[in-house]
Amino acid sequence: MRTAAGRLADHARIIAAAVAAAGSVLASLGCSPRDPATPLTSAEQTPPPNPQAVANPMAAPLSTGVPAPDLAAAFAYSREHQGDGVLILRNGTEVAAEFGNGFAATTPHLLASGTKSFSGIAATLAVADGLLSLDERVSDTITEWRGDDAKRDVTVRQLLSLSAGIESLSAVIDNPRNARAAGVTDRAQASIQARSIARPGARFIYGPSSFYVFGELMRRKLTAAGTGDADIVAYLDRRVFRPLGIAPRFLRDEAGNANLPGGCRVSARDWAVFGEMVRRGGVHVDAQGHEVRILDQAGLDELLRPHGPNVRYGLTWWLLRPGDADPEDAIAADLAADRLDAAGNGPIRRAMRDRLRARAEAAIAADAAEHTEQPISGYMAAGKGKQRLYVIPKHGLTIVRFGDINGGRDFSDARFLELVREGLELPSPQR
Repeated sequence: MRTAAGRLADHARIIAAAVAAAGSVLASLGCSPRDPATPLTSAEQTPPPNPQAVANPMAAPLSTGVPAPDLAAAFAYSREHQGDGVLILRNGTEVAAEFGNGFAATTPHLLASGTKSFSGIAATLAVADGLLSLDERVSDTITEWRGDDAKRDVTVRQLLSLSAGIESLSAVIDNPRNARAAGVTDRAQASIQARSIARPGARFIYGPSSFYVFGELMRRKLTAAGTGDADIVAYLDRRVFRPLGIAPRFLRDEAGNANLPGGCRVSARDWAVFGEMVRRGGVHVDAQGHEVRILDQAGLDELLRPHGPNVRYGLTWWLLRPGDADPEDAIAADLAADRLDAAGNGPIRRAMRDRLRARAEAAIAADAAEHTEQPISGYMAAGKGKQRLYVIPKHGLTIVRFGDINGGRDFSDARFLELVREGLELPSPQR
């Protein structure tokens, strides 16, 4: 009997064929799943470094020569799948690293959807600071939703578990060229106005719209509370980034909205520092060896457990279990359906879109049936091109993997982590 991972891989191949058959449809959108990124507008450029950022406690020079023989296979696997670099920490100590293609451990790299995990951390802090509750209605703050029966009762928890029921808008606002063609300059407002396509809590819908809505919700919350933070990025900078001594930078749209779903650039070292804080249960160890609590343990635990219909997803973080397929396989059908949806509403497109969405829901349901009882072995922030931050507390591991934003299609999380475990002589997780 095939596992859910195998079925999802099969689904991905079927989806690829369906998208290829719909090439003319995608062409009408001006994009394809693997189009290179278009040039950024001035409003989308990365801002200059923050002069107030403190020194990174892990910023000592790192040798990036020939990798240790025991991890050579893991590094080679990443390289062979368009990898730009790997950094591995064990119990807070850098075990080994390898970088190429002009990147080093301190070079900022686009995280793509790996950016999404920052929003969950912001929500955890906002709960601790009394700014919001996960089970409050989004419409209490995004008042535009109060008059919409389909959106009125959506909660913050549903928004961040991607089960709010709103269309993802991925095919429109994830690509600057498509956004300009659609006349979208304010992605937050476009997301607030997104259609409801499912009952809240019923469907996992992966994409950017929920994150832009959350960003606007946080902006209004921060303004009402008088914190002095201009938006969620300023809040994260004050509460997380500066205390950690890291300097993530976010792309912004023409209206000034931070690209929370996919527009952060950060170095491998800085992302690893962030991951280490999560691995330590919300505690950061500074350059003097002092422990500094950044996040409440209970809040972090809430973040890193299943929410909504997708048992592999917490609140903006992927949950690792033995035998899981890569997230890209799990969401490919929905993303292909989004592209067809954005292309128009003809009968052929509708039929293909409905088949793809039904296949995506069936895959998630099969995955849930197979893996619900399996223990969570770790957590992951994941982005296009197989940008990865793996946090595996049981083995004291924090791993950053960077790759070409349009590459890594055949890269497998399970295989890469297996090679890392073998190199470090760690036991394999039990299925």
